[in-house]
Amino acid sequence: MLSNTNHSSLMSGYQSGHEQVLFVFNAVTKAYIEGRDEPVLFVMHYVTLVVNENEKESLHVPFQSMRHGIKFDLTPTIHGGKCNMTIEQEDFPIKFDGEKIFFNIEKPTQEEVNRYDCYELTSEAEMSKIWEQRVRRKNKKPTHEGIPLAEWRRRIGFGSDRHSGEDPQKYHAVLHMFVHCENMTNVRQHYQSRFRGLKLPRLKEGVATDTLFP
Repeated sequence: MLSNTNHSSLMSGYQSGHEQVLFVFNAVTKAYIEGRDEPVLFVMHYVTLVVNENEKESLHVPFQSMRHGIKFDLTPTIHGGKCNMTIEQEDFPIKFDGEKIFFNIEKPTQEEVNRYDCYELTSEAEMSKIWEQRVRRKNKKPTHEGIPLAEWRRRIGFGSDRHSGEDPQKYHAVLHMFVHCENMTNVRQHYQSRFRGLKLPRLKEGVATDTLFP
C-alpha cells in the first residue's frame, strides 16, 4: 500500500447477505511478464483492499486503465488475438489459462519498489474525480424542502389558489420533467415519448413531434 485515500466501500459478497466496509488505497504490485528477465511494478490508484488472507488474486477492470490511455487486446492468442496490454508503445503479454487472462503478481519489498521499472495503470487525478462525483451523487438531497407553496405557485406560474391543497413536490417533479426540455435551444432527438401519459407509439422516424395540450 502506498497511501490511504480516506475513502471506503460498503461491499456485499455475491449471493451473500454479509456486508463489510473496505478501505480504498493507492497500491503497487510486482508483476511477472512473459519474455522479461525482471518483473515490473504496476501502480493502481483507488483500489479496494480485501482483508482476507485466503484471497490470492486481485481483480482489475481494464476500462479504468483505458481512461488513462492504456490499450488492451483481451482476445487470447488461441482465438486469434494478441492478448496484451500496451503502455506507450510497450507491450505486456497477458497469460490465459482457458478461463481468465492474468498476470502473475506478488507483494513487492521496499527494495524491489526502488529497483524495478514502474508503470501507472490508472490515473490518480482521474480516479479521484470519479470518486468525488460518486460522493456528490450519493449525498444529493431534494431542494424543494422548506419552500412555501406560494413560492412554488410563483415559480411554476399558477396564479390562483386552486392548487392550494396540492403537494408542491408533485409540481417540482412536473417542472423538472418538462420545462427544461421545452426551453432548450438545441432540439434533441427523442427515442421514446416524453409524454408517457399520452401512450403515443414511437416509430423510427428522423423527426418526431408530440401532441401538446397547453
